[in-house]
Amino acid sequence: MFDALLRMQLGPIVERLAEMEAQLEDLYRRAESFCRIGVCQEVDAASNTCTISHGDLLSPAIKFFNPSAGAQTETRIPSVGEQCLLLNYGGGEGGAQSVALFGLNSDRFPPVSSVPTLTRRRYQDGTQSDYDDASHAFNWVNGPTTFIGSREQVYVKVGAASLTMSGQSITLQVGGTSLLLDAGGAHFTGPVVDHQGRVISP
Repeated sequence: MFDALLRMQLGPIVERLAEMEAQLEDLYRRAESFCRIGVCQEVDAASNTCTISHGDLLSPAIKFFNPSAGAQTETRIPSVGEQCLLLNYGGGEGGAQSVALFGLNSDRFPPVSSVPTLTRRRYQDGTQSDYDDASHAFNWVNGPTTFIGSREQVYVKVGAASLTMSGQSITLQVGGTSLLLDAGGAHFTGPVVDHQGRVISP
C-alpha cells in the first residue's frame, strides 16, 4: 500500500523529469548544429546563394555573407571548395535557416600573406594589391603593369616603360631612353633626341 501511494505521488515528477531529459537532449543536439565548419559545393551567383557540405550532410541553397551590404555595398562570390563557418540561426536540422560566413583559409586556399602589417588581396587572374601600414607602401601588380607607392616614392611600370616620382625628381624610362626632371633641369639620355622631327643630339 505504501509503494502504491509512493508511486502515485512520484509519478508526475518522474514523468516531468523524463520530459525535461528529452528537452535537454534536443537542446544539446540543436546546439551542436548552431556552428559548423563547411565547404562550398555549388554557387548560384545570380541569387547570391550557395550549397554547403558539412560532415555527411548537404545544405539547401542558402545565403552567404558579403563584406558589406548597406549604403556601401561590396559583393564577393565564394569559390567552390572554399571553407566557411555555417551558422544555423534557426536551430533546425534541415539547414534552410542557415547562412555561410566565408574567409577561412585551407590547404586549397592558403593565406597570401603572413606579415602582420601587410594587407594583401590576390585575384584569380594573378592581379595583386598590397598595403603595408608599417612602411606606408602600396603595391599593385597586374601582368605587365606594376604600381608601387609610398610616402617617399611612386613607381609605375607598364611593359618596357617605367615612371618613378619622388619629392626631388621624376624619371621616365623606356628601354635605353630616359628623361629625368629635377631641380637642376631636364636631362635626356638616349640614342636620339629630336624636336619636331629634327635631330638635335650629336
